[in-house]
Order: sequence, then C-alpha cells, then structure tokens
Amino acid sequence: MILEWVCTMKLERFKEKDNKRRFIVIFIVCCILLLAGVLLYNSFAVFTEEKEFNVINGQYQDPGDIYFAYYVDGQITRDLPKQNTGYIFDEESSNCTNGVVPTFDNSTWKFIADYSGYNATDYTRTKCNLYFKTGTKTVNTALGEIDVYTYTPDFTKSACDDEACESHEKGIFETTDEDGVSYYYRGSVENNYVSFAGFYWRIIRINGNGSIRMIYDGTSPHANGESSTDRQVGTSTFNPAYDDNMYLGYMYTNGDAHGLSTSSLIKQTNDSFYSGNLSNYASIIDANSGFCGDRSTLNTQSGVGTGTVTTYNKGYLRVATNSPSLICENSSDYYSPASSNKGNKALTYPIGLITVDEVMLSGSSGGIFNGGDNYTKSSSNSYLVTGYSFWTMTPAGGYNFFGAEYWNAMLFNIGNLGIIDDDYPGYNSYGLRPVINIRGDVTVSGDGTMENPYTLSL
Repeated sequence: MILEWVCTMKLERFKEKDNKRRFIVIFIVCCILLLAGVLLYNSFAVFTEEKEFNVINGQYQDPGDIYFAYYVDGQITRDLPKQNTGYIFDEESSNCTNGVVPTFDNSTWKFIADYSGYNATDYTRTKCNLYFKTGTKTVNTALGEIDVYTYTPDFTKSACDDEACESHEKGIFETTDEDGVSYYYRGSVENNYVSFAGFYWRIIRINGNGSIRMIYDGTSPHANGESSTDRQVGTSTFNPAYDDNMYLGYMYTNGDAHGLSTSSLIKQTNDSFYSGNLSNYASIIDANSGFCGDRSTLNTQSGVGTGTVTTYNKGYLRVATNSPSLICENSSDYYSPASSNKGNKALTYPIGLITVDEVMLSGSSGGIFNGGDNYTKSSSNSYLVTGYSFWTMTPAGGYNFFGAEYWNAMLFNIGNLGIIDDDYPGYNSYGLRPVINIRGDVTVSGDGTMENPYTLSL
C-alpha cells in the first residue's frame, strides 16, 4: 500500500514536471510565432496590395501579389497622394524587389511595372516603395505668386476633368517662348478668369516677357465646357477663298509664301473689334508680344507655300506628332504692331488669334486630323472649349486631304468638343475669339475664379 502510494507520488511529480516542460515549450513556440508575425506585419503593414496596373513587357507568368508602400515627402503611408495636389513621382528614389522596375504616368496617375527583368520564383511577393515629391515651384508673376508644375505633360493625351480625357492634369506648366520661360494653363482650370474692358477673358499663359496672354470668353463668365455663342465675337470665314496657299495667312500676298500686303477677312473683323472696344485701354495692352501665324514649311520644292503647290506647313507636323512649340520660326509670320521691337510690325492693332500649339498646351491632343479621317481627341470641358468651332491662326498646308481628288488650302480650327481639325479658310464660318496681351506691370486684384475674376489696372 505504501509502495503503491510512493509510486503514485513519483508518477504525479513526473507528470507535473512534464506539464511544465510542455508549457514552456508551447510558450517559446508562441513567442517565436508572435515575433514572426510582428516582423511580417511590419514588413507589409504599410503596403497595399494591387493587382490592376499597367505592365511593360507583359510576356511573363503570373508573378503573384504585388504590394505598394508610398512615401510622400519622405514619410511612409498606405495612401497614394491624389493627382493635381502638387506631387509627382520620384523615379530615382522608387524601387521594387524581384527585379521589377517601377515607373509612373503622371498624366493618368497610374503605376507602370516593368517586368522585363523579373527574376523571382512564381507567386513570390513583390514589394514596391513608391516615392512622391513636390513637383511644383512658386513663381512670381504679374498675377502674384503662382504654383507651376515642373514636369512636361504627355501631349498625346487630352487633359480635362471629363471621363473622355485620358489625362486629368489641371494647373499651370512651363515651356519656352520667344522671350524666355512661359507659364501656360492646362486642363479644366478654374482660376484664369479675367474681367477686362467690359468682357470676360481666360488666361492662356504668362508670356516670357511677363505679359498676360488671354482669349475672349464673353460678356458674362462661363463655366468650363459651357456651350454658348456669347463666348465668341460672331463668326467669319478666315479668308475669301481656299484655292491658293496665300489664303492661309493672317495677312498675305499673292505669290509670296510669307506675304503681308493684304489683311485676311478675320483680321479685319478682329481689328474692328479692337477699334470699337479696346482702343481706350491701349495703355494696358502690351504691344511687344506678337502672334505667330507660322507659315514655315516641311517640303522645300520650288514654289512651295504659293499657288496650288502641295505644301505641308510645320504646324501640320507638330499636331501630327503632338509636339507643340511657342517659338515662331520666321519673323515674317510673327505678327506684331509697328511699335514692337520684334516680328513683322505689320499689325494695325495689338490683337490676334490663338495658335494650334497653344491649344495643344491647353489640353487638346493632336494626332491624325487630315480631312474626314480625324482621330484627334476631345477635351470637352477644358477651359477653351465653347461648344462651337473657332479659328486658330496656324496653317496646316495646301494638299489633297485623305480620299479627296482635289487640292485645298487647309487651316486649323478647334471643334465644339475641343478636337483639333483642319478646314478650308474660305468655306466655313467659325467663331472669332480675339487674343490680346496685357502688360506685365499691371496691378491685379481678384483670385481668377469665375466669382472673383482678376481685374487689371495701371
């Protein structure tokens, strides 16, 4: 009996020790698992999984999950910064594991993964650290301090807030013009309204000499994309005919590719608007900044740019290749008043039209536009779009457009949805929207919104 009791006691002690050992082992295992979980969490807690993204070199097997962490001004976050908030992708700092190279489309605000160097086992997680930095700079202008984006937009994409637009860029960007650095408005901007001389205008850009270039927009303020004939000064054909290259000129001379002896019909109407409405404000209007009606040509055979010689102007190429420029190649095509220190000094008044290059900068993309085969893209609620077609002063050329058996002089116009098109200067009547430049030393008040537009005084 005693022996049985002793044996039982020893067995119970053995079980007690075994239970303690088991508890210790389980505790250690749990600690290890917890530590591993913490490490795993710390590794992925700030990452978000994303399966839908653009891919470069898509010939690969499914690489499994891809996770992103975002760094905004050096601070890690799970949230991608919103577009048009002053940030751009920092390609130099960003990185991914497994040989994936990160890129980013600032215009569409989408991540693009380059898998051409992918070197991990299938279904291995890929982690990407995407860095974003301030992509704007502050510039002092006649309008005060403005924030300017420092990257160049993709002009193959139309820019506006409408779903039809491929890019939702909205803001002020920079490029080079005749006088230096120019700051242009792009997309569905809502801070470029000006009340001047009893009319409303929209700012196109700040010119390189500091003056303010703006386009007529009505007797009352109009919202972006609003369809209204009030946003133009009537309609007109550009010239009386379209059977000669000379009719592509804002001014022209028979037999001279860059002639200036005769004012176009639309210039005459524009001059009448100035003399009747703006002459009293001449002290505020800048007379040095001109207007480029670029008649420089791509082809160089004898007689090009005159008569019915097939001619492709360089504006044709810039639209077809989505490459706008604010540099006017030939001084004879840079229309300026007699008091100007540059250009052809042929204008009676310092007033002109918008160029097709400025339209591309504003958000309308180029592409194929020849005749009935038009595949340029709409920008329906960009600030320039009025719901009606209006003229630019940029020639496309004189040619047989796609499918046609006859020759025509063709000039660029902007369609009712912001589409760039070519048409006959002496056939259709399109809207006249005068463009003027305001001196850079004016006093400006207001904030540029439709409710509180900029007002100008000396």
